[in-house]
Amino acid sequence: EDSDGDVRMWSKSGIDLFIAEVSRDADSVLNVGRGETVTVRIPTYESGTALYWEFATQNYDIGFGASFEWEEEEGDNIGTPHDKTLEMTVRREPILPILRRSSHEKVITGSHAFPRCGTYLLMFDNSFSLLRSKTVYYRVFYTR
Repeated sequence: EDSDGDVRMWSKSGIDLFIAEVSRDADSVLNVGRGETVTVRIPTYESGTALYWEFATQNYDIGFGASFEWEEEEGDNIGTPHDKTLEMTVRREPILPILRRSSHEKVITGSHAFPRCGTYLLMFDNSFSLLRSKTVYYRVFYTR
């Protein structure tokens, strides 16, 4: 596995079986309206080391990308610890650019090693489609 936090992406066949399996769980079926982007937020898991995702669409492709978000303490180190003010700042880093994926032909899968504690933002982008909404079938899981 990559230790430098790189995203791994690949595709696999068996799209019909994948959609049939995933569509049994209503929470794994996402409707992305025409011109819309839908973001799914997935927190890191304490005993996990990496996030895996799989998704497919029927008939038409969709854009997909991912970012990672975490909180950092920010404050000035002037003065004594008593009057030091600490503020939490949310940082966001893109880990995968949004690109159109052929998710209607193959199951698109990927993984990313947790860089730290935080939240993944998986973005399904249909902003290029003026006429058609898309149904995304997806699932995510962790590895230890």
